[in-house]
Amino acid sequence: MLENITTFLTENNELAWIAIFLFAFMESFILSFMVSSLILFSICVFAYNTDLLGLEIIVLFAVLGSHLGDMSGFFFGKKLGPTILGTKFIKKREKNINKARRFLERNGSYSVVLGRFIPAIRSIVPFLLGISNLKPVRFYISDVIACSLWGAALAFLVIISGTFI
Repeated sequence: MLENITTFLTENNELAWIAIFLFAFMESFILSFMVSSLILFSICVFAYNTDLLGLEIIVLFAVLGSHLGDMSGFFFGKKLGPTILGTKFIKKREKNINKARRFLERNGSYSVVLGRFIPAIRSIVPFLLGISNLKPVRFYISDVIACSLWGAALAFLVIISGTFI
């Protein structure tokens, strides 16, 4: 899959920023939990090493895509979360989900930052916080901070990985 993406980006380099934005969104949004962070990271490294995009553009679109994915997941949780929690699939896992919700409600804004750096829960945290009583403005501010810190870490990792390739 990654080879197909890099071939596509090589032939259509003007679309590299869109690919970064879309993969950042998809790896952050709850409904696309099957998209690996490694794919986004690999695209960023490829775009940087082949001079398709400058580092500041790569980070900008990765941060914007991630933030939009998180906000979408948060409002998805606000709107449909209670309905989804009533499904049979979730009822079977209710104990673990309630435990996670209590943790997130206790730690609120801090869990947004922490969740941004843990790929396995990255897309779930905004959704569960949307179900909780966390105010949208508080989530927004926390997510801007989290995505900005994540963007700085991404820039560092892209630069570092470029020296090993």
